[in-house]
Amino acid sequence: MIPLRFLLKKYILIIGFLLVANVTTTAQQATIKETTQRLKTYAFSDPNPVPKPGKIYPYFRFDGFTDKPVMKDWKFIELENDYIKVYITPEIGGKIWGAYEKSTDFPFVYFNHVVKFRDVAMRGAWTSGGIEINFGDIGHAPTVSAPVDYFTRTNSDGSVSCFLGAWDWSARTRWMVEVNLPKDKAYFTTKSHWYNATPLETSYYHWLNAGFKAAGNLEFVFPGTHYVGHNGEVGTWPRDSVGRNLNFYEQNNFGSYKSYHVLGKQTDFYGGFWHNDNMGFVRYSPYHEKLGKKIWIWGLSRQGMIWDKLLTDTDGQYVELQSGRLFNQASEGSMYSPFKHLSFMPYTHDSWTEYWFPVKQTRGLTHATPRGSMNVRGAENWLKIDYCAVASVQDTLKVWEGNRAIFAKKLNLKPLQTFRDSIRWTGNIESLKILVGTEILANGHSNNTERPLEAAKTFDWKSDYGIYLHAKDLMNQRNYIDSDSLLQHLLQKSPSFKPAQVLKAELAYVRGDMAEAREEADLTLANNAYDAKANFIAGIVYERQKQWVAAKDRFATASLDPTYRGAALYHLAKIAVHEKDYAKASELLPQVLERQADHWDAKVLKVIVLRLTQKHTLALQKAKEILQNDPLNHWVRFEIAQITQQTEDKKLASEMIRSELPFETYLEVAIEYEKLGLYRESLDVLMSSPSHPAVALWKAFLWDKLNQKNESERALEAAIVASPEGIFPFRNETAAVLRWALTQKPHWKLRYYLHLSEAAVRPNVVLSDFTEIEGGEMPDFAPYYLYKAEVLKTDKIHAKAALEKAYELTPNSWRTVKTLSDFYAANGELPKALALHESFSKLPKQDHEVYILGQQRAQLLKAARRYKEAIDLMKSLTILPNEGASGAHALFRELNIRYAADLFKNKKYKEAKLFLTQAETWPENLGSGEPYDPDNRLTAFLKKTIDLKMAKKAVDVNETTQLAKQLSKSDLGLWELFQ
Repeated sequence: MIPLRFLLKKYILIIGFLLVANVTTTAQQATIKETTQRLKTYAFSDPNPVPKPGKIYPYFRFDGFTDKPVMKDWKFIELENDYIKVYITPEIGGKIWGAYEKSTDFPFVYFNHVVKFRDVAMRGAWTSGGIEINFGDIGHAPTVSAPVDYFTRTNSDGSVSCFLGAWDWSARTRWMVEVNLPKDKAYFTTKSHWYNATPLETSYYHWLNAGFKAAGNLEFVFPGTHYVGHNGEVGTWPRDSVGRNLNFYEQNNFGSYKSYHVLGKQTDFYGGFWHNDNMGFVRYSPYHEKLGKKIWIWGLSRQGMIWDKLLTDTDGQYVELQSGRLFNQASEGSMYSPFKHLSFMPYTHDSWTEYWFPVKQTRGLTHATPRGSMNVRGAENWLKIDYCAVASVQDTLKVWEGNRAIFAKKLNLKPLQTFRDSIRWTGNIESLKILVGTEILANGHSNNTERPLEAAKTFDWKSDYGIYLHAKDLMNQRNYIDSDSLLQHLLQKSPSFKPAQVLKAELAYVRGDMAEAREEADLTLANNAYDAKANFIAGIVYERQKQWVAAKDRFATASLDPTYRGAALYHLAKIAVHEKDYAKASELLPQVLERQADHWDAKVLKVIVLRLTQKHTLALQKAKEILQNDPLNHWVRFEIAQITQQTEDKKLASEMIRSELPFETYLEVAIEYEKLGLYRESLDVLMSSPSHPAVALWKAFLWDKLNQKNESERALEAAIVASPEGIFPFRNETAAVLRWALTQKPHWKLRYYLHLSEAAVRPNVVLSDFTEIEGGEMPDFAPYYLYKAEVLKTDKIHAKAALEKAYELTPNSWRTVKTLSDFYAANGELPKALALHESFSKLPKQDHEVYILGQQRAQLLKAARRYKEAIDLMKSLTILPNEGASGAHALFRELNIRYAADLFKNKKYKEAKLFLTQAETWPENLGSGEPYDPDNRLTAFLKKTIDLKMAKKAVDVNETTQLAKQLSKSDLGLWELFQ
């Protein structure tokens, strides 16, 4: 393994001595290189082939996790200057894997020396530590453990950059993060770019999730007055209502996991300081760029500390200190608080920059900027100041109290050099104004924001506006089905509530129902011809239907409103290209870019128009200008290949697509060309794509457009012959192509794909949908039947038939066995469920199959009243849990109590007590650690009851009455077993 830490100090001293003899001066420089690191890896596997339409569709989960490591080579990108070293893993979500302060070899960003995937993210696989990139929707994003696109370069200013990026296919947004390391600073920056490439609003969510070691008397330096939770609940910060200093990690030794979204003070930084190490870190950005700052703690009981060894081998427990665009990571319940969900407007490009740096030997941390970090405090009539430079500082540090300068000292510091001084002084620290040169670190005034933190109690959520707000908030979460249901209710109640009508039109477009979208938009325009959103939605509908005159009319009207001007003008330019009116397109595109200077697609369209008008030199110049700022723009790389017609440019365009699901990137670029009527260019892109049924389908469609019927037929046949496993169509453009394909060659796979492309946004899937998919054919694909059974789960007859067909096709699939066993057990056929397990138990199994089916078998044995057998089975399992999992422990507890009840009835009192005591334990092989203050009231009372029984004494009636009021319904049921 290539060493990840720096050379031991004695070797550094030897090498340093030798170098001094030959080198008198060394120019500062930053370097970047790709390396390979061999790390112990606990891999993930087993992608779920059963479609799961929903908010993150077309993504799929991985269900395979293991406690058996292998050594695996991973690609690392290393950025280094004289002060810090940064590691990036483009094959694991583009995560900044860790960062070190070089002189002390201190990991100021947590570096995990193993790659230990565990079931934590939206798609399961997740690793701890580093700085994780999340865009799109609440949770660890679909890309966090997948390969992403990347590009490295050395810049003209001597800094080095690594660009990381990917598409979020569930929202069709594209993100890119530039990690930049200057040659002469002790910080690195992350410049984030996020672009909504669609004509629709989508969810707006972004957090960088940074990991830091928990040990070392860690203080969270998060200026604020309160914190809010995921649902908008409010608490005081940093001291809670019982006097605990929550800003110290070790004082969070109560309760469960912690999520503190800290707010209440307008500051540009947060950080942490390890007092035992006299080291810290800072994350800085202007307040307006990143409102959110969050602390996540696993919990200090075994409930949280179990995750130490689940997520690493040797690096110890960590905390997550996160930065977000919004105040909190809002779950659905947050809509009822002031902290609602925002939407990301069409074709919007958003960008912000953050600085990350170590803090060295300042004995604490109170203020920070990208020039330096400060610890200023009063102690025993002294004002004490420690300042650690991050850049070269040659300025005067001044401290003012009112109009009186109380301290001034000239600083001459190199990066990571520390200055400290003190003066006699008493007073209020917050009243001091502190400057380094002209840079203000503190202004001497309160920076409390005085923001309302609780919702108005008088607001009526059942009013028309309340229902509308609820529906819009759900839509901003991409919960289209529930939003649609609320809008239908509202419009039945109040047909004239036009904002709801416009949302209804947008939802219909999302579903691909152009007729309804047009009807709902027109109902609004009949009332107000200038409604910008209604005009825009109508415009994209007419554009899709190639009714150019009507589309241009609606876009022209929408462009009157500044909110939609850039988007509407862009669509007018696209129509002009489709109509080959390149002069009109050339006239419109500067107007688009005047309104939205960073409209990524408009920039590429401008290059395309230049090529189409034979201005190749200028087109190539503009294309290279785009790549300077956006080197992961695949569309412009394919356009360069169109301009030059050079094989190497086409090859480079393909080589730069390195992310997961690469065929989706090819499709996205090809579809953009198709929308412009540039069918040959669209086909050229797909000819470079990896083989995939969706690619073959689009090729068939494009060949048909080019009147190449034989080629079209061959491509369509290839799409049909290919296996449907892992094929999850999601674009409504692809739905239109599937409808065309079905006119050419009806087949169940094409109908199945069409259904999936609409299912995530369509309510009320029913039996007739599957009858239509099958069309008299009998699909030979087990995941189809598992999907069918899930959708029709309330229709017991058809669900059972589907599951049994899946088992007929794949009797050796653990998913099929588990799903069919669950069905049998829930529907009075427990012996069949147990028989399935007996049959499957004889087959070799992967680790995750053992514990997933093992826990299910324990449930089945419980239903069969074979409690002791189930207990012994659970003791033999090693369960790798998902975040927050407690089901296995709950089952273990229940089994022990039930078995104790059987023993009690048979007067085996001492043995019954042993199993009641065992019910109070938390065997960590079941994936859960013991929390603070576990609820053992029932088992304690039952053991006491047994003692009284053996002593022939009566139970206190008052105690019984009180306990009955305290227990949950499930525990009351277990108590009754002892009656």
